[in-house]
Amino acid sequence: MNDAENEATGSNHSSRIKHRFLSFWEKKVVPAFPEAVADITLLKATLKVEAMVTKDIRDATKHPEIAQVATVRRGFELSPQEVAFREARKARVKDAFCRYLGLDAAEVHIDDVPIVAFGGSGGGYRAMLGLLGYSHGMKQSGLWDLLTYVAGVSGSCWSLAAYYTWADASMEAVIEHCKRRLSPYHPLSPEAIRDVLHSPGGPTTTIGPIVQKHHSGLHTVAMDLYSVFTTGHLFLRSDPNIDPKGMGVRKEVAGYHDQWYKWSSAQRYINDGTEPLPILTAIRHERPWKDWADAEHPFVHADPHTKEQQEASDAWFNWFELSPIEVGCDELEAWVPTWAFGRPFERGQDVMQLPEQSLALLLGLCTSAPAGPLTSYLATIKRSLPSGFIGNSIQDMAKGITRLWGREGTEEFQGHHPLHAVNEHNFMFHLTKSEAREQPSPPVENSPRIHLIDSGMDNNCPTYVMLHPRRYVDVVLNMDASSDVLKDSFQERVDQIASRRSLRFARRSPKPKPDPESDKANQFKGLYAQIYDGNILVDRPEKVVDSYGHTVTNPPAPPCLHKSTMIYMPLLPNETAVPDFDPSTAKFSGSYNLVWTPEQVEMLITVCLANFADSEDNIKDVLREAWLKKRKQREGGDASVAL
Repeated sequence: MNDAENEATGSNHSSRIKHRFLSFWEKKVVPAFPEAVADITLLKATLKVEAMVTKDIRDATKHPEIAQVATVRRGFELSPQEVAFREARKARVKDAFCRYLGLDAAEVHIDDVPIVAFGGSGGGYRAMLGLLGYSHGMKQSGLWDLLTYVAGVSGSCWSLAAYYTWADASMEAVIEHCKRRLSPYHPLSPEAIRDVLHSPGGPTTTIGPIVQKHHSGLHTVAMDLYSVFTTGHLFLRSDPNIDPKGMGVRKEVAGYHDQWYKWSSAQRYINDGTEPLPILTAIRHERPWKDWADAEHPFVHADPHTKEQQEASDAWFNWFELSPIEVGCDELEAWVPTWAFGRPFERGQDVMQLPEQSLALLLGLCTSAPAGPLTSYLATIKRSLPSGFIGNSIQDMAKGITRLWGREGTEEFQGHHPLHAVNEHNFMFHLTKSEAREQPSPPVENSPRIHLIDSGMDNNCPTYVMLHPRRYVDVVLNMDASSDVLKDSFQERVDQIASRRSLRFARRSPKPKPDPESDKANQFKGLYAQIYDGNILVDRPEKVVDSYGHTVTNPPAPPCLHKSTMIYMPLLPNETAVPDFDPSTAKFSGSYNLVWTPEQVEMLITVCLANFADSEDNIKDVLREAWLKKRKQREGGDASVAL
């Protein structure tokens, strides 16, 4: 082929790429955000994205992981890398533990130091800021340095992702960034989207991950757009390296730092045990009858009153962990390297080597409350989603279901089937097909796709992953920024999860009754750090009450045969810190408000710091108790030690 023919062929290829992307842009992006893409300069910039992504996904110098073939790890044991992390973290934790409790390090055996995990709840930006506030207090006091694990649900996942990527392990940096970034625009507003797309590398960072999904054979949905633009908005920040001489040049950066969008990059903080291991969470709606009809439909007939559906088993949620090391589920006993999640798999091995999936898309899974069951959000959808494609399409879908099935059928749907969540390649596809040909594969293995959603749809604290049977966590700290902390519903929530693990947590002392005669400053005294003792159940309960108040069959899970103590830290008002402010009821701190002023951010952080300070005596008592118990066990004595 001569030069002219080569040039013609290249031109035709370029034209095809441009045509495909124009089609994608017009069908997917423009209907979603018409105001944001009116600027013709944006259109010109985004036209280059598909060509760039098509080239980059084959570039091993930019994405070294594409040279690696990934396989599925089986079992619920910890990965070798996590085991190595625990050893590296162990010595650091001992020193921090001795400093925090004022102990002589020579008197503390390293094996007696308790393993401590800290978890943050869901609750939108309130939860995101809540985790930041409590964590900042822990960093100041030294408690953070003795944590082995930190986990998040929904909004708390935003905090952890920021801390371990662009914030360089600084809570203060994330807090200060939030003061500047959370107003005046909603992350899905035309103005916010325009800011992201106009930033250096913005179109590639935001649209690129969706283009890569398209190349991998997946269809994109509204939640993909939610994912990339919400994260793009939160991660958009000034980079001082661009203005080293301090000349006042302030450039917002979205796409200059690829590592910000690779969750596996956080391994630089955990390989040597420098920081706790962070775990983001998402859940999958397990319906044992799912995927037997074909890859697309759960049943042969859509009518919920058919015998096939009437005789279907109970449904429950599988909890998935998304750490910088692996993505997987202990109940399903399957794990893949984080850099390989998003690749198509079959029979335990990837069949396409793609770059690591963007952290923006992972965060979309973890914070995707709008993709949850209808009962969880139909009442609030109008105020929780912006107008346009995302909000309208989900509302139209809900209306269509109602028209198709009627009231009774809709209730059936609400109870068992979430709305269409983000499509992901199922790394468990045909995983055990060749192992036992005479036996049918588990249902989860029969679909090439998997749908993960916000874990707050099942339980709003990450207790499940902190009670992994091989983590042997001794003390669990749960910061709860849920909207119902004043309703005292935590016992029900911890029972729901702990009973799956064959544990039962009981409050150590009765809840103090508010004294109507006391001043407001002491109204919540004794409630900022509530202690729950966890004991192993002799008989695992057959039935439990789920998050929606239904009595259901207790879902399966590997049992945790290790006693632990939980400290429950609800985000309650603190009159001494910020008078007349209740984080649960203040209009601006609602779970669905995604616009906060700097003053509002400061108010919540101040309350968190004060609440943590009021919790420290109880935390230190429980840590000391856990240490003495472990010492007694090691020495072969009675492990029951009183405070």
